[in-house]
Amino acid sequence: MTLPSYSNKLIGASLVLGLVGCSSLYTHHEWYSEAEDITPLQSEQTTPKRVTLEQAWDEDTREGFWYTSQGSQIIPYSWFTWLEVADSKDLFRSNEHMNYLGYLPMASSKMNPSGLPIGFALNMDKKGDAWMGMTCAACHTNQLDYKGTQYLIEGAPTLGNFVLFFDRLTLAMNATNSDPLKFTRFAKNVLADDYSLKSAAKLKIAFDAMAFKIAQRQAVNKLPTDYPEDFTSYARLDAFGNIQNEGTAFALHDVSNKNTPNGPVSYPFLWGTHQSDVVQWNASAPNTPIVGPLARNIGEVVGVFGGLSIEKAPFWKRIFGIKTTYSSSVDMLGLGQLETWVKALKSPQWPEQMPAIDMQKAASGSILYQQQCASCHQVIARKNEYRLYDAVKTPVADIGTDPKTAWNAEFHQAKSLILEGTKEFILAGDKFKAETDAISVPVNGVVGIILKDPETALKAGLMPLGENAKSRTKSLVEYAELNVLKRKTIHDPTVNNTGFKDNGELNLAGLVYKARPLNGIWATAPYMHNGSIANLWETLQKPEERQTNFWVGNRNFDPVKVGFVDEAAPASKLYPSPSNKFEVLGKNGKVFPGNSNLGHDFGTDLTDKEKWELVEFMKTL
Repeated sequence: MTLPSYSNKLIGASLVLGLVGCSSLYTHHEWYSEAEDITPLQSEQTTPKRVTLEQAWDEDTREGFWYTSQGSQIIPYSWFTWLEVADSKDLFRSNEHMNYLGYLPMASSKMNPSGLPIGFALNMDKKGDAWMGMTCAACHTNQLDYKGTQYLIEGAPTLGNFVLFFDRLTLAMNATNSDPLKFTRFAKNVLADDYSLKSAAKLKIAFDAMAFKIAQRQAVNKLPTDYPEDFTSYARLDAFGNIQNEGTAFALHDVSNKNTPNGPVSYPFLWGTHQSDVVQWNASAPNTPIVGPLARNIGEVVGVFGGLSIEKAPFWKRIFGIKTTYSSSVDMLGLGQLETWVKALKSPQWPEQMPAIDMQKAASGSILYQQQCASCHQVIARKNEYRLYDAVKTPVADIGTDPKTAWNAEFHQAKSLILEGTKEFILAGDKFKAETDAISVPVNGVVGIILKDPETALKAGLMPLGENAKSRTKSLVEYAELNVLKRKTIHDPTVNNTGFKDNGELNLAGLVYKARPLNGIWATAPYMHNGSIANLWETLQKPEERQTNFWVGNRNFDPVKVGFVDEAAPASKLYPSPSNKFEVLGKNGKVFPGNSNLGHDFGTDLTDKEKWELVEFMKTL
């Protein structure tokens, strides 16, 4: 099948995918074959020749992980293909521009027909319309550069700047909407042989509606003016805050029902995720069988344009006690496949091309690790990486790292609106009051999505188990009830707490951060849950002596301190440096909330010799 030109069928703000020089129309495929017969665009752009490490994935699995849709729908695929940046004719998807945003350019292929970066996937909706949306790989794949070699690390935290991406997408759409010449170029590319003044006018109406929707999301998640411009920048995002607002402001259709997403985190690495008993930095989501991974992944899609909508049920459903209905664009089977691959992913090992590990130092460091680190960060041999494990949950008040992420997740509040009086988890839980924990709304939406199509949900949930799925005999509802019960147990310690102490300080009682095995930790800088420490060497310095600023975004790797070099990344011909300077302190000289690099003082009393030995050992993990 060739890529189609514009179809005169216009559905809402979505157009059937259109690319120049082609005429046939898309037909709807299952998630696993929706791009099988597409002829990719030919491109003169060059992409890096990257070296991959042995992580238990073959090339087909890699590309499948990069471009299998999870149901995210940002804008129609043809629009993203031909959209220009706001201030020039350069295409938004150009390698130079996407590199500026921190994402990883790739050549076109059958699964990636427009040559989009890793994780920018083609999604076919139920009507057969093609969308561009993000998948797991956009935020969980990274590239490390060392002496001219570019290493691709699967499952590693991205250096991508999602907020900059979205700000520039908003600017590009507004500029295209307001500039007649720019829009005409866009329309001629999208409509191809079907271009006419009439079809362009129809496209303009749809484009205007989509531009408003994109700008609205930007406005809801915008930070107050007293925050640094690059507070959430390269390698950091308040994912919880975005997910909360997708539920409270957008799913409940009240854009004033929002919270400020001011608890940014470093993107977690994916290897070992499936094997952990809990997920999220604050250990808030149970990884119970079948439903746990599915619920976690649906929640992630909700945060990246999964189209969650919670509506008042029609009268005839309310007669039977159904008060609300749920809809989304989430692709549960796609998520089941992605989780299957994540389950098999192994940590990256230190490359042979980098300076050799000093095994004598590492041996001494191994002893120090057992003394200083292993009580929280257990050592799991590579041959045992598929073994299930319980993550250590450390009280936030004890660990002393920045509390903003954990506090926001537990104490952000929002109106429950049409959910008031319904059960929090649909099947169980307390009834929603007029005001509720903000995170409870998208959690309710995730449960609603799962229960709306239990057959597909069960199939998706069982996919990662392979042959072992036959031993699972419970119903989807039983697995969901198990997940709800486990979640309730996790959150019981804070259920009756208020967010503030009598003296106005944040109440951290019952809040925890998760400590996980550190396999592959060498490839996951910057460190701490909020990305506030540049490299492994700095994590071992006394908190008050750590760097208070460093550059983030440069891909050049420092194999000594183990992190990225502390320099601005070079600018390109068209765009500024794809990096920013992370600042722990605000203008008043005090730690800026969300940016603290304090706490986690384990190993900080060692001698410098011992610290270097510990760093050398962590290279071996």
